[in-house]
Amino acid sequence: MTIPACTPAILDISIYLFVSAMTTVSAIVFLYSPDTTLASVAVRNMDDAGDIAPAAAMGMMIIDTVAGVKILHYLLSRGIEAKTQT
Repeated sequence: MTIPACTPAILDISIYLFVSAMTTVSAIVFLYSPDTTLASVAVRNMDDAGDIAPAAAMGMMIIDTVAGVKILHYLLSRGIEAKTQT
């Protein structure tokens, strides 16, 4: 039963990978197909086209998503630690 003891580390690894995936634009630009529209690629395309305001708004949506997931991670982590550390 090592999973309950490793749960905080597993959550930390998952949040690191999520945030890293949300901010990695340079590698994703070469991996998407013409039918797929990724938010990070859309921001880059809007900025290249001169649509700075929509690009900034889309960038803020990405930041809000990451912040929401980080808050959820914090609450889940805190709950698991309270349950396992007693």
